[in-house]
Amino acid sequence: MQRFSSLFAVILFAAVLYCPPAFSHSPEIRDIDITLTLLPDGSASIHERWDVCAADGTEWYLVRGNLGDIGIGGLSVSDESGLDYICEDGWDTERSLAEKAGRCGILRKRDGAELCWGIGSLGDHVFDVRYTMSRCVKSLNDYDMLHLQTVSPGLSSPPRHVRVTVRAQGHQLDTANTRAWGFGYEGRVDFRDGAVVFESSEPFVRNSSVIVLLRFDKGMFSSPSVQDRDFSEALAVAMEGADFGGHGSDGSEAGSGFARLLALFVLGIAAMTGIGVWHRSSVRRKILGMKPSEVGWCRDIPFGGDLKASAYTLEKLGEHAGRDTLAAALILRMIYKGQLSVSKDDRGRVELSFAGVSSSTGSSRQSAGAEGMTAGAGSQHGDDPSAEDLREMMLEASGSDRVLQHKEFSRWAGRHAHEVAGWSRRALVRGRDTLRDNKHIYGSAYTPSGRAEARKLLGLKKFLQDFTLMDEKDAIEAVLWQEYLVFGALFGIADKVAEQLKEINPEAFAEVMDYDYPTMHQLILQTRILSAAITNSNAAVAAETAGSAQGLGGGSSFGGGGGFSGGGFGGGSR
Repeated sequence: MQRFSSLFAVILFAAVLYCPPAFSHSPEIRDIDITLTLLPDGSASIHERWDVCAADGTEWYLVRGNLGDIGIGGLSVSDESGLDYICEDGWDTERSLAEKAGRCGILRKRDGAELCWGIGSLGDHVFDVRYTMSRCVKSLNDYDMLHLQTVSPGLSSPPRHVRVTVRAQGHQLDTANTRAWGFGYEGRVDFRDGAVVFESSEPFVRNSSVIVLLRFDKGMFSSPSVQDRDFSEALAVAMEGADFGGHGSDGSEAGSGFARLLALFVLGIAAMTGIGVWHRSSVRRKILGMKPSEVGWCRDIPFGGDLKASAYTLEKLGEHAGRDTLAAALILRMIYKGQLSVSKDDRGRVELSFAGVSSSTGSSRQSAGAEGMTAGAGSQHGDDPSAEDLREMMLEASGSDRVLQHKEFSRWAGRHAHEVAGWSRRALVRGRDTLRDNKHIYGSAYTPSGRAEARKLLGLKKFLQDFTLMDEKDAIEAVLWQEYLVFGALFGIADKVAEQLKEINPEAFAEVMDYDYPTMHQLILQTRILSAAITNSNAAVAAETAGSAQGLGGGSSFGGGGGFSGGGFGGGSR
C-alpha cells in the first residue's frame, strides 16, 4: 500500500509538471497609438499607448537608434492601473520580473537608446509612454523636414493595428503648408483635423514599420538642426524602392509610383515637342509589322478569342476605347456561357442575375462553329481567373437577392475602388502572360505570330466599325455573331455592332443572340455602365496614387523611406 501511494504521488507530481498552466498567455500587440507633437524649436513631445499581451520576458522596450544629433529624454510610463512608474537613471536589464516592476529607464547605446520598463506581470497590459526628442525637425535649404521611423520592424509580435498622428503646436497641418509620405506599412496617410495621420489598414508582418516623412514650409519651426541640402535630395532617397500604386505587386512592368509620375511628366513634355507622337507611331508599327493604315479588314477572331491578350494588345497599340471595356466583353461572354442570366425589373430595365446559374458550366446554346473559332481561347472557354474574379465582385455587389440591379455595381465599386482597380491590373498582366506562353511576344517585343494576330485584332476592329458597307452582307456567318458582339464590346462599339447585325437579318438576330434587339440594347448599356464604374475606380486610385506620391495624402508605400532617423530593429517584450 505504501509502495502504491508513493507511485501515485510520483505520477501526480509528473502530471502537474507537464500540464500547461491555466494562466498561459499568447503574445500579442493589439494596438499602437502614437501622437507626436512638434514644438516651435523643432523638438517633439511623444505619447505612445501600447495595448499588448505579454506572454514572456520581464520588460518591454522600444528601439530608438540612428539618432544623429537628436537627443532623447523625459521618459515616463504608466499602466492600465494608473500606476506611475519610477524613472531610474539608466537601466539594468539583468533583473527579475519583480525587480523591474513599476520602474522604467533609458538604456543608452552607442548609436541611440532603448526605452525600457518592467511589465510587472504576464498577461494583458496597456502602457502609456511619454518622452521627448530634441532636434527632430531638420532645417533644410528650402523647407523643413521630419523624417522618423516611429515604429520599428522586428517587434516581438506583429501589431494588428498602428496609428501615428503628427501635430504641430501653433499650426494646423494641411496641404497648404505640409506634404506627407508614409513608408513601411500597408495603409493610408491623411490630413485630418489639422494633423497628419498615418494608419495601417492591414496587420503588420515582421518587417513592417512606420516611417513618416513630412515637408514643412519655412517659418513654422526654428530648429537648431541645420542640414545643407534641399528637400528634393531627401525625397529622392526616400523614394528609392517606393511604390504608391499600393496593394502588392502584380508582376507587371510598372516601376515605382515616383518613377511613373516622372515618366508621365517626361511623356507630357515629349508630346508637346512632337516626340511622343513619333514614339507612339513607331511602337504601333513594331507591334503590327506595318503602318496601322495598311492593315485591312479581317473577319477572323484574333488570339484564339482570348480577350485579355486582345485587351493587352489594344492597350499597347493605343486603340483602347478610353475606358475599361474588357469587363463588358467578359460579361457578354459569361452570359453566352450560361454563367449569368438576364432579367428585367418592374420598370422593364435589364438586370443581371446569378440565380440558378453556375460559374463552372458552359452554355449549351453556343454552337459548334463558334466553339471551333474560339477553341484557342484557352481559359476563356474553361476556367478564366479574370472572369471568375469579375463575377465574384458582381455577385458581392448584387447582395442577398443575387440580382445586380441598376447602378448597384457602380455604388459597390465606389466603396471598393482598390479591389476593382487591382482586378484591371491583374487582367492585363494575365493577358501579357498568355501572349508570352503562346510565343506571341518575347520579352516585350511581338514575335511574327504575335504581329499577325495583332493585325487580325486591328483588322477586326476596322471590319466591325462598318461591315454594312460589304457587298455580300449575308456572307457574314451567323455563328460568329456572338463573338463579334463580344469583341465589339471590347472595342467599345458593341451598340453599333448589334445595330448592324440587326439590319442584316432582324429575324436571325433574336435567334442567334438569344435576346431581341431592345433587350440586347439595354444589356449593352448595362455592361457599359459597369465598365464605366471600373474606369472610375481606376481613375480614383490613379488620382490617389499621384496624390500619395506628391505628399497630398492617400495610400502609403510598403517599400522605400530610406534616410530616416530614429528606429532600428526589434522591441517589445524580452
